[in-house]
Amino acid sequence: MENQLQFRISSGLKNIIGRDLITDDFIAIFELVKNSYDAHATKVLIEFEKINTSNAIIRITDNGKGMNYDDLLNKWLFVAYSAKKDGTEDIDYRNRIQSKTFYAGAKGIGRFSCDKLGSKLLLITTKDEKNSKTEQIQVDWDNFEQDTKDEFINIGVSHTTLHENPLIFSSGTLLEISGIRPDSEWSYEKLIRLKNSLSKLINPFENNEERIFEIKINAEEYLDLDQKQEAPNRKVNGLVTNNLLNILNEKTIKIRSEIAQNGKQIKTEITNNGIWLFSILINNENYPLLNNLFVELFYLNRSAKNNFTRTMGIRNTEYGSVFLYKNGIRVYPYGEPGADPFELDKRQQSRIGDRLGTQQLIGRIEIIGENEDFKETTSRDGGLIKNQAYHQLLDYFIDVVEKLESFWLSIYKYGIDTKGYSDIENLEIKIIRSLLKIKNSDEDVTFDFNSNLISLLTDTQNENENALTLIKSIENIARETDNKELISKIKKVKSTLDDALIIAEIAEEEIKEKEKEIKEKETQNLFLKSVRSQDFDDLLSFMHHAGIYAQTINSYLKNISLKLSRNIEITRDDLIEIIRSISFEANKIQNISEFATKANFRLKTEELEVDIVNYLAEYISNILPSVNNKSLEIVFENNVKNEIVKKFKPIEINILIDNLVVNSRKAKSDRLLISLTEYMGKLIFEFKDNGIGINPKDIKRIFDFGYTTTDGSGLGLYHVKQIVSNLKGNIDVQNNSDNGITFKIII
Repeated sequence: MENQLQFRISSGLKNIIGRDLITDDFIAIFELVKNSYDAHATKVLIEFEKINTSNAIIRITDNGKGMNYDDLLNKWLFVAYSAKKDGTEDIDYRNRIQSKTFYAGAKGIGRFSCDKLGSKLLLITTKDEKNSKTEQIQVDWDNFEQDTKDEFINIGVSHTTLHENPLIFSSGTLLEISGIRPDSEWSYEKLIRLKNSLSKLINPFENNEERIFEIKINAEEYLDLDQKQEAPNRKVNGLVTNNLLNILNEKTIKIRSEIAQNGKQIKTEITNNGIWLFSILINNENYPLLNNLFVELFYLNRSAKNNFTRTMGIRNTEYGSVFLYKNGIRVYPYGEPGADPFELDKRQQSRIGDRLGTQQLIGRIEIIGENEDFKETTSRDGGLIKNQAYHQLLDYFIDVVEKLESFWLSIYKYGIDTKGYSDIENLEIKIIRSLLKIKNSDEDVTFDFNSNLISLLTDTQNENENALTLIKSIENIARETDNKELISKIKKVKSTLDDALIIAEIAEEEIKEKEKEIKEKETQNLFLKSVRSQDFDDLLSFMHHAGIYAQTINSYLKNISLKLSRNIEITRDDLIEIIRSISFEANKIQNISEFATKANFRLKTEELEVDIVNYLAEYISNILPSVNNKSLEIVFENNVKNEIVKKFKPIEINILIDNLVVNSRKAKSDRLLISLTEYMGKLIFEFKDNGIGINPKDIKRIFDFGYTTTDGSGLGLYHVKQIVSNLKGNIDVQNNSDNGITFKIII
């Protein structure tokens, strides 16, 4: 005989969908504010009362549509049910709504954010309807934690219908949370951060006059501290405001790319300093799962960054970079300061100087309408669910970034000769194709442009010292003064610019292939971990560096080949310098090969027992400058007066130094200080640069085998750690107080 059984639900479910799920105080506040937004509130008041005492209270009051008894019973108390999701949320309210509504939340568990903030909840609500009544319920979350064998539905919640409405609004909802959790300390600085975060919760990139939504914070205990602050963004009490939109319309390059509601076309436009330049319209052939969304990005140069800091009171990097909004409500953690979910900085490090990272970009991805493929993870701070549509969104986003980079490089860095197009038919279209790297074979492109496009681009270039305008200015001076020596130097500068453009073109042709290799390396690194042995580690180390040297040789040869194919002159001195460099790289490979072929690949080379300080000084002073990229200034300080005799393998010391120098270069440093000091017979060997530093969450893992935050193999710093261990030393790494990072080796 077949029986029908039912699931039973433990009272422990409360924790699973409450404070075990929502672990961040700010996320908890955001969820409750989003509920007010979904309830069509125009005002939300967040109050912190006696916040530094055991009787602390947090109140969130809105003037939304409120709830009646049926709403409480059939919606609010119905766990995991969402009337927003099944379309019945506003069934009796729709005649008062101007347009179709999309909701910030639709999972039916956001209300359990109250549990994260405190152990007790008092809810008072009055619905916006005729003959409305004020309903009150009280929830003691601790009652759900007495015995997990108790069933969830058997834990009582107290309900009362009040005779009067105690709310400050005629309709709406009040959430009064008490029994504040001991791990939730609401200090002055924390409330400042909360207020700044709330300013980004509702899309600050648009001035939405149709939907007014004000958030105000009251915390009387901090009024005295507020009076001592001059900057508005340093005050807790008052309206939550955001002046971002006014700032971004000045001194910035803006790109906006939008996929149509039907998903068939993509329109991309460029604006410079608030002036629209041009737009292109193409068929959407690459992103079939995407529709009704757009990407809007702003490039901030130094002037724009300074303007941002003056107006907002914080640096742009402290504000955040690229945010993601769905129907005007922010999705976390996209845009958080220090976070890089789109891996912009990792991507930038693969081509430093030619790509934009989180320090130069600010903007948003906006998803509109239902767009069911884009849903938040239940944890609320995990971003969107990583499905196929999400990965297409990432690809589309990077495509937009590349178009912005192409425009920026063409106008602000290298420059384009607009006069060189003067005799060409459809010259504006030709220039736009050049600026965005649109191939002539791409025929299905519709162009629209400012009638003054050429003069606007020319004026922008003249105002900025890019490579082309700089060379032209110097060349004019040289010819006017008949300075032959200066004219000769200009020719060399032009040759250097040609080299840079050629290298950039080579990189552009290969970049897609390289990015595929990055993904393959991630899989390879997992394989490497599984096949490790000491001999294999040693062999892998030498193979890794031999590969680097061979790749350098290949780059030199590609450069020569491309120049010859384009009839670009190569002087005798240039050729001698290239041959010398190739020879040096080849000698390093030969050196490694000699090590690797001895003793049946055991790689147990002879150790030297000499003054390691003298060896380091010789290598850093004499060898390193001959192979270092001149864009990185290396300063060497030797403060050791006594000999420190150690056993070491010279090639390992060379590799250690090379890897740390390469690491600084990848971090976009332009200055590296290498210093030697002595303390109690120990050698202290420091590398201090001024690059972008390392994300604090990555510091503990950067020496792990196969771990990488760039497109490298994840072996370089691992080798450094192994070499230091062989020397019976220690290596430590920490971010500098201003910028950059310091590696400290003690042996």
